[in-house]
Amino acid sequence: MKTRSIVCAAIAAMLALALSSAGQQSAKQLYKSGLYEEEVGGDLQKAIGIYQDLLKRFPESREVAAMAQLHIGLCHEKLGTKEAEKAFQKVIDNYPEQSEAVREAKEKLSGLLRVRDLVERGDQDFRIRKIGSLEVLGAPSPDGSLISCVDWDTGDLALYEVASGKKRRVTAKGSWAVSSDWAEESSFSPDGKSIAYNWYNLKDGRYDLRTINIDGTGQKVLYGGKDVNYVWPCGWTPDGKHILTIVTNNEKLSRIALISASDGTARTIKEFKSGAPGKLSLSSDGQWIAFDYPNEVPWRTSSEKSDIYLLADDGSREVPLVAHPADDSLLGWTPDGKSILFSSDRSGSWDAWIQPVENGDAGGDPRLIRRDFGDPKIMPMGFTRNGSFYYGIRISLDDIYILSLDPATGGPAARAKKAALLFEGSNSCPCWSPDGNYMAYTSVRSQGRSEPGILCIKSMISGEEREVHPSIKEFDTVAWFPDGKFILIRGVAEGQRLGLFRVDIATGKAEAILILDDMGGFHGPVLSRDGKRIFYDLDDWKNDTFRIMSYDLETKQKKELIRSSSQIIHYNQSPDQKWLAFKGEEEGVVCLRTIPSEGGEKKTLMKLDKGEGINGLVWSPDGRYVYYSKWEEGSGKSGACNLWRIPAEGGRPEKFDLTMGGLAKLSFHPDGSKLAFNSWRIESEAWVMENFLPADKAKK
Repeated sequence: MKTRSIVCAAIAAMLALALSSAGQQSAKQLYKSGLYEEEVGGDLQKAIGIYQDLLKRFPESREVAAMAQLHIGLCHEKLGTKEAEKAFQKVIDNYPEQSEAVREAKEKLSGLLRVRDLVERGDQDFRIRKIGSLEVLGAPSPDGSLISCVDWDTGDLALYEVASGKKRRVTAKGSWAVSSDWAEESSFSPDGKSIAYNWYNLKDGRYDLRTINIDGTGQKVLYGGKDVNYVWPCGWTPDGKHILTIVTNNEKLSRIALISASDGTARTIKEFKSGAPGKLSLSSDGQWIAFDYPNEVPWRTSSEKSDIYLLADDGSREVPLVAHPADDSLLGWTPDGKSILFSSDRSGSWDAWIQPVENGDAGGDPRLIRRDFGDPKIMPMGFTRNGSFYYGIRISLDDIYILSLDPATGGPAARAKKAALLFEGSNSCPCWSPDGNYMAYTSVRSQGRSEPGILCIKSMISGEEREVHPSIKEFDTVAWFPDGKFILIRGVAEGQRLGLFRVDIATGKAEAILILDDMGGFHGPVLSRDGKRIFYDLDDWKNDTFRIMSYDLETKQKKELIRSSSQIIHYNQSPDQKWLAFKGEEEGVVCLRTIPSEGGEKKTLMKLDKGEGINGLVWSPDGRYVYYSKWEEGSGKSGACNLWRIPAEGGRPEKFDLTMGGLAKLSFHPDGSKLAFNSWRIESEAWVMENFLPADKAKK
């Protein structure tokens, strides 16, 4: 509501109107605070309190109040309490004129009643609760007292004690300065005394499978080698003698295998000609392996959606268990071995379903267990013996900021401001247009696995944004061509091959410039200022060779500029096109170096301290400095990074007063007055859903 008017009015009337407007704004602001706690902070009880406060303070703001009452119901629904039904009914009864809120409340109420009927909710103990904020690549112990996880302060395998909320390391690799290897996925043995986990070896660029006792003793490397690129421990056989795994070789071909927990011998159960299963789970009797896998069937135009299959433990029989046009994702076998828990978008939202299993086949239709549960953010961690299902929510959040610079110091003139306000947490790769009037960036707005990203063009004058939908599905890293009509992007071509594409921003048509033969190790690109050359880097982990290449758009000629035994990733060309600055490494220490754009002798500008790293770099438009983002020891590229610069001719590095998580993708405004960048962070939480299985209810 605006308080200005072109009609003269009495002062008292204007004051009353202004006060009314202020009250409405306060109601909206309180509503936004509740939304933040509900959707970002994840504190549902706090959000409910804010919404209830709004209802008491601003009953006359009926549109906002109706939405607050609706969100009270949504919060209770997520908490799994029956208060959700009462809250939705209040929207219908108390705000009949608010048609949109009433419509959604009716839909939600109808869904809740239908779920209650389907699963015969007779107990009062059903609940979903947050365990804590921790890495969610692990699993709960059989009794639920511990959760295996990764301590990213060092990269060690760790255990989270559910009762105390404390974390302790199981492995002892030392700091990042000592070792750059790390643990990832893990699974408890049936007796809860040991853990199987995969371990990434940075030098070799591949994973191996290991086991260790929960007290840190008995560490053993079971399986790996030059022919193994990745191995994922998904569970143990009931007798604890074998570990169920997904193994991927250097050609990116995957197989399901059982690996001996004693001597590491592997027995292949099934090989896949392409792709890999998303998840494996073994029945309680050890006879059936459940897995989800993309499948082509007549009603689909792509193979990006998954169905769920059962595979005999000896590979002799395979049965499609859940075959549906929707996307179905395995969550795990129930502890009694009688059902499969899975998530599906078949009803329009991601929901949790139970599929009965009898004699290795479907034992009836699936039953809806929980609405608004199990979307692609959900990472299944597993069941405990008592039927509680543990899962993680791990979200990668990207945002774009613009930093105004002081012309005298070259440092921050004010606090960095968020540049992309729509779909916050989903925007990255900012790049100024040649004239500085526009900014291009990428936005991944759907949580669905098959939804393509969007190329956004924002006017920095009017603030208006335009969406471009390139004719390729996955892409990132943008650079403008000099004419301002085309943008260079890195994307995925048909056949799952990475490449460089020129996108017409008027039509979205993507023209392939350069296609690689495989998906491995391809970063960049950096486009020369005249738009005639592209720089990109290639990773060959198999041979420990890492290169920066140049590609001439006119002659189609490739040229190797840099060859290294360590990964490069970050590099940028000087404005005069004569030099290339890049991240190098000397004796295990990261350094910043330059080389002529045509190749030649390298020059080291500076060396970092051991354990530190560079997360992005860019030349200043005047060519006098190289700005870079640096993380300190123990932080990592998604942790706190600081903004620095160093004279291009060499000299003393200068640190600026800017520290942000995952500071990267630096892009200067052409006049040097502003710096755009990406801030990246990962938020992960462990949750548990309890007392929801039909068998549990029957016991009540």
